[in-house]
Amino acid sequence: MILGAAARVRRFLSSAGLLPSTRLPRPVVSIGNLVMGGAGKTPHVIHLARWLTAQGRRVGVLSRGYGRKSRGVLWVSDGEGPIATAAEGGDEPVLIARSLPGVPVVVGESRAAAGRELLEKCAVDVVLLDDGFQHLSLRRDVDLLLVECGRGLGNRWTAPLGPLREPPSHARFADALVITKCPDVESGARTARTVPFPSVRPRAFSRLLPGGIVGRDGLSSKAAAVGDAVFAFSGLARNAQFRDTLAAAGFRVEGFLSFPDHHAYGGGDLDRIAREAGGLPAITTEKDLVRLPADVPFSVGALRVEVEYLEGWGKISRMILDRLEKGPRS
Repeated sequence: MILGAAARVRRFLSSAGLLPSTRLPRPVVSIGNLVMGGAGKTPHVIHLARWLTAQGRRVGVLSRGYGRKSRGVLWVSDGEGPIATAAEGGDEPVLIARSLPGVPVVVGESRAAAGRELLEKCAVDVVLLDDGFQHLSLRRDVDLLLVECGRGLGNRWTAPLGPLREPPSHARFADALVITKCPDVESGARTARTVPFPSVRPRAFSRLLPGGIVGRDGLSSKAAAVGDAVFAFSGLARNAQFRDTLAAAGFRVEGFLSFPDHHAYGGGDLDRIAREAGGLPAITTEKDLVRLPADVPFSVGALRVEVEYLEGWGKISRMILDRLEKGPRS
């Protein structure tokens, strides 16, 4: 309840222009959510960055770098691939940097400071703000709100009584709504109806498609193939989802280990995985793969996932391009 009240005050002050905020000289597109835990933000950031690049835009990414050991502004990628480890820059920014070798990625508690440094050193014409819905100190031109299909807004309470970062009514501050992880449009539409979001604004439905197995370099790996028996492990907000995804993709999951979200793997963890895998190829998530030490004593690969929009991407993409053409809001 305290978190909800604080969020209401911050939104009110922001709307009234009373909350200090920074306007960068380039358009900012935020991808965020209301619920704690994964709604698929990282794959959607990667998808959006690739799409914008295909439109001829020069993209840069800002993130906080949750769980990192460093402080202040840190360059995770200068546009030539990762130059920081997951421990230094956070697992999600490092994964973004590895997936987008031509895109600079900068992290910082102050995304405004990180953004200023990004624009000082790189010829970027659009900035993507990863997990930015609550980061009101940096102004943006497009706010995309992601909500997971089926899970929706949970019990609709803010933490600690529920899963929300701010009240459900704050969905109205988004410019577009994306229902993620949809098995089909109908399921996504049911979830969308539970979100208090203006019906006149664009909404879309997406899903995460399992791709191939990749190695630590991000390239295709022969660690395992569909139909193989594998041992899997992950450190996510909801590890069971990853196991289900592997099974649905056709892998025979013979064993599974769950770790906490953003888990920093140590030697004891690796020994346990190797022991329980018993010679089977080990499969994990791309986010976990970047957190593994260099000296992994077993064969390991990661399941790549990619975003596919089932419906509504056309309206959202046109809105984004329109906002970018207009330039940063005053």
